[in-house]
Amino acid sequence: MSKFKIRTGCEIAGQWRKSGEIISLTAEQARELAPPFGDVVSPVNLERGSSDAGFNRSKRRKRQVSQ
Repeated sequence: MSKFKIRTGCEIAGQWRKSGEIISLTAEQARELAPPFGDVVSPVNLERGSSDAGFNRSKRRKRQVSQ
């Protein structure tokens, strides 16, 4: 599932969503809502380090395993 930001307030997946809200959608759900077919949601780029516990790539590689 990918994160998307609501650009236009409307009903998505049976629930009313406000503009600016961040939601998770599958690729199939987002197909008709995201560009180039729709203009309701836009993909959100996650901040660097958010998916790897706050470590950037070099620090995560050098991290020691607890024993």
